[in-house]
Amino acid sequence: MTTNHSPQSRLLQQLPRSPDIGNLPCLAERLGRLFGLGDTMTLDAAIAWRSRCPGSPQLAVIERLTEELATSRKALIRRIEDWAGDVTFDDEPTFEPLQNAWLGVQRKVAATSRQLRDKVRKAMKDQNPALAHLAELDSVFDHAMASYTSQCFATVPKELEQRFQTLKDADSPTPDNNDWLHRYCQEAQNLLLAELDVRLEPILGLLEACHNEVSEYS
Repeated sequence: MTTNHSPQSRLLQQLPRSPDIGNLPCLAERLGRLFGLGDTMTLDAAIAWRSRCPGSPQLAVIERLTEELATSRKALIRRIEDWAGDVTFDDEPTFEPLQNAWLGVQRKVAATSRQLRDKVRKAMKDQNPALAHLAELDSVFDHAMASYTSQCFATVPKELEQRFQTLKDADSPTPDNNDWLHRYCQEAQNLLLAELDVRLEPILGLLEACHNEVSEYS
């Protein structure tokens, strides 16, 4: 048996885990708990919804959106890799300037992913009925899970604050030794990269569905 010793795996092991994780209900039940009565009615309407668009998927449009996603992802990765580049301290490192910089990049990741997802859905509604229907369903799920998603990612800064203090106390930093700070910045960067992947995953799924439709029409 092999053991994963990557920085990401060690970081995940340090995050708190629920003691009842083995007793969680099935995915469908957990997902159902996120839907209120209004969301359920909207989902029912989306399932029954049918597009009047008779067209076929346009490869050029889908490729343009795919390229835009790739370009945006590269730009966000560059921003994440330099997330603490402009942070300065008056004396010894403190958490607040780092938190403000990290939150700024997190907001950028969230805003860009929302814009891309909306743009892809809008384009899908002008393609064929199957893609238009999928876009309608994705819109409902996106809206229903938005609050839960925000709450989950909102807990990360608190964990980062605890991690910052733990590393700082453990290394007894001196003016000439801030190795712990570099480690903290790297771990905080990894969390931003992980959030980026999570937020872009639905967009990748939508674009994959678009490419599959193009293949069927080819």
